Amino acid sequence: MDWFQDATFWFWLPLCLIPLGGGIYVSGKNRPFGIILSLIGLVLVMVSPWTVPESDSSAGGHLLLTILGPSLLLIYGIYGMIFGGNVPVGRLDETARWSGFVAMFVSLGIFAMMHWWADFTPIWRGQVNPYWLVFLPTFLLFSTSLTSIASIGLVGYGSDRGPEATRLAILSVMFSGFVLFAMLFDGAHTSSEEFRGHLWMSVADIVGTTIGAIVAIGAFAIVIWSYERSLPDPKSTEPPTDDELKQLVELSENHIGGDDE
Repeated sequence: MDWFQDATFWFWLPLCLIPLGGGIYVSGKNRPFGIILSLIGLVLVMVSPWTVPESDSSAGGHLLLTILGPSLLLIYGIYGMIFGGNVPVGRLDETARWSGFVAMFVSLGIFAMMHWWADFTPIWRGQVNPYWLVFLPTFLLFSTSLTSIASIGLVGYGSDRGPEATRLAILSVMFSGFVLFAMLFDGAHTSSEEFRGHLWMSVADIVGTTIGAIVAIGAFAIVIWSYERSLPDPKSTEPPTDDELKQLVELSENHIGGDDE
């Protein structure tokens, strides 16, 4: 079996298992099986640097394995901050908000160390992992935009959401500071000029994706609107017959007072 077949079997097929398992989980038909399938696919993808080291695609698995720790902290932080607040259902203990905020701060600190500390930078075949150069600026830009928009949304449309909006604003400032420092100061293996180049490409990717999604949704809405408009007006139903009215009266008389079922 050559390296191409190895990559197909040990990387691309496991990669397909992740969304497949997610779809099975969302469908609700066999949720445990969906979770197990996604986890198996994720583990096989992350160990691809050892199973198929000859394949360039395994750099993606190397990046996933590298960012697994801070990503889990980030997910916990978001979960704790959301469900430790004033939510109608599934509310956690109030301390979850602060522990979630701390987890977010630690996660961001680890990502900063991965950029400025040589021992933490994802290195692939003696060089910086190419996917890391794309992931970091995209992650920072998306996080900055999401937290700032969410903070403004809570202030503008929420009710008594001042503390939550403040925390989101603080996170937005932290992400923005990370971006600014990376643009001004060289990283351990990446110059500030190189980071700025990847940052502008990330801006183009995010803007292009957003515009594409808006256009796709708009086109779908236009098609549905055109189809609905072309349909004939619904016909009026016939008035009830005397027998139907008589049956309705009998049912009403039998159930008034709740004596009969």
